[in-house]
Amino acid sequence: CVLHEEEEAVVSTQSTGIVAGASGCVSVVLQALTCMCNDENGESKCPFLKHVQNLLNTFNFAWFIAGNVWVYRAHGTVQFTDAEGEDFCNKTVYLLAFWCITAAYIFLGAFCVIGCLLCICMTALS
Repeated sequence: CVLHEEEEAVVSTQSTGIVAGASGCVSVVLQALTCMCNDENGESKCPFLKHVQNLLNTFNFAWFIAGNVWVYRAHGTVQFTDAEGEDFCNKTVYLLAFWCITAAYIFLGAFCVIGCLLCICMTALS
C-alpha cells in the first residue's frame, strides 16, 4: 500500500505492520530473557536487558503513533480501485491497519471507563 502526500516521503502501510510485528516479537523475547535472568530474590542479573527492553518499548510506542498519523491521514483520500493511482492502497491491508488501530483505542477507552467504575464502586462500598 503506497500513499503519497504532496512532496512528503512515500509511506507504506504494509511496512508499518511488518516493523510493528517484528519489534513486538523482539520485545516479547527480551521480556522472557529478562525474566529468566532474575535470581531467587527477583533481582535482575542482567540489568542491560531491561534498558534495551525500555528502549524498544519507546520505539514501539513512537512507531504506533507514526502509524496512526499515516493511516488516519490517508483515511479520506485512500482509494482501492486504481492500482496506478497516487493514493492507491490494497483494501484489506488498509482496513486491517485502520481497524487494528481503532480497536486499540476502543479497548483503551473501555478499560479506562471500567477502571473508573470499579474505583467508584470500591469507594462506595467502603
